[in-house]
Amino acid sequence: MKWAKVTDIYIAAHFWKEGSPYLFTREDAKKPEFKIRVVGDISCDIDGPVASTIRPSTIEEPIYAYHPHTEEEVEHHVSDVITVMAVDNLPCELPKDASRDFGEELIKNVLPYLVGEDDGRIKNATIAENGKLTPRYAYLQNYVDGITEKK
Repeated sequence: MKWAKVTDIYIAAHFWKEGSPYLFTREDAKKPEFKIRVVGDISCDIDGPVASTIRPSTIEEPIYAYHPHTEEEVEHHVSDVITVMAVDNLPCELPKDASRDFGEELIKNVLPYLVGEDDGRIKNATIAENGKLTPRYAYLQNYVDGITEKK
């Protein structure tokens, strides 16, 4: 728990299953040296390895306040709370935003050069052409050939 004494933000993005060790317990969170005040629990395992994750939050209301001494959700204005973001479907939300933004950038920064005149960005980004590595990416040939050791 030495890290909990020196940080005030903890982001949990782990895989956890029953029987795995806890990252911090409810008893840990009650100790005076426990300094974490914000938890982003992307895994959202209720009553699991992150003691402050007592329920999932939502996209509409992404945070709640957990009081370590009462082990309950409380109002945000109460002192000594841990603010928890534990949106259980957050991994589903990120691809939606990322896909939209990626698509917009692709349309704006790549498509015009694919259908029009290439300013060099398509040529420079082309790794393989007609089944062969382009000269710019020839350094990957050993990897492509399955050779993992340097000679």
